[in-house]
Order: sequence, then C-alpha cells, then structure tokens
Amino acid sequence: MKIQNLRFENLQFSYEGQDPVFENVDFDFPLQKIIWVKASTGAGRSTLLQLMAGLVTPTKGKYLLNDQCVTEMSFEEFLPYRLQIGYGFDFGGLLHNRTVLENLTLPLVYHKICNEKEAQDKAHYFLQELNALQFANKRPSEIPGGMRKLTCLIRAVITEPQILLLDDPSVGVGQDTFVEFFDLAGELRKKEKCQHIFISSFDDKLMNCIEHSEIFIDCGQIYGDLGEPEKKVVSL
Repeated sequence: MKIQNLRFENLQFSYEGQDPVFENVDFDFPLQKIIWVKASTGAGRSTLLQLMAGLVTPTKGKYLLNDQCVTEMSFEEFLPYRLQIGYGFDFGGLLHNRTVLENLTLPLVYHKICNEKEAQDKAHYFLQELNALQFANKRPSEIPGGMRKLTCLIRAVITEPQILLLDDPSVGVGQDTFVEFFDLAGELRKKEKCQHIFISSFDDKLMNCIEHSEIFIDCGQIYGDLGEPEKKVVSL
C-alpha cells in the first residue's frame, strides 16, 4: 500500500473540558519530504502527530489517508495503513516485561512482516549501528533513559514504514546519537522507505543541519512552508 495523500478536512480536536487544540482545519500535508513541525509550547505539536498516527480521534471533521476517512475505518481496514506509520514516542510505549531486543522484534513477528530470525537480525543491526548492542537483553527498567528513548526511535523505523512521526527525537538521546539514527533513516529513504518524515522539535541547531520543509501550528490552524531554511547541511 502506497501513501499518496494525507489531509485534514474541517478537523477539530479538543481534550475533554478544554478549548480546542485544532479548530476547523483544512490542510493537505506535504509528502515525499522531511517536515519540521513548528509551534509554540502547548500549541499542539505532539497532538498533531498523535492524530496523524491514528492514536487519538478528531472531535469532528475528517482525517483522510488516500482519500479514505480514518475514523470511518474498522480496525481491520485501518491496520494496513497503521503498519505504514512509525511513531517515535517520548520514552513511553515499551513493554516493561520484555527485553530491548524483544520490544524491537515484537512488531515484526506479530504482524508477520518477517520471521523471528530475520526480526532479530534487523534489531541487532540497528542496535549495533547505534552502539547499543550491549543493552539488547536488558529490560526497559534496567537501562538509562536515553537508551529507552533510542529503543522507541528504532522501533519506529524497524518496520520500514512510509510515514515516520518523531516527537522531540533528540531529547534524551542527544544530537550526535540522533544524527546517527537519522543516517539510518536516510538509508531507508534511499530504498523508498520512510519517505514522509514529520519531526516535532524545538531543537533549532539540529533541524538546521537537516534538509527540510516546515509547517506551522498557530491558533488552532496549520500553515504550510513559508520558505526554505537557509542552512542545509545533511541531505537525506
């Protein structure tokens, strides 16, 4: 399944008892790019990524993938799309009764993307490339916070999704480690995986090292790129 378009139509979202985070949003998301999602604190950066991943449901309006409304899909209908979306949680989402290796191989085996041996080989590859192989047989409670965050990032790309959603990815792991991780994502892009990357970050220094476009969240609306960034060092 190829992701061809992604858009909001008259979308509204609010948490219970709070003012809307997004209100009557019509927006076609740019694809085939690395997109920096920019907004002030509390304006809805993380919420936007959760909506795009299908983790939260719009209060009203539509979220469309390939012109199909996500909220009208059954679990079975949405699953093929969900498998094409990788989401980098902020430290969360790991199973605490599983090792790092098991957390990474689980989605590959459970969804029958590959067999157990192939899944372990893929997980070992990412861990070795990121100098984290020594944590493979440790559980999340036994490893540093930065390693837990890195495990979440690896899990987001290990299924080789088309859409990659990263929420403050350098926080906790540091810029150097994230750049190494992003190099691996760049290798996937060369294989026509991870083609649509959305990064929510306050790390200007990091983002100015990555060739990207930008979208902006302000007053409950989403706006397109106002211009290309001046500095482009890393081209993925």
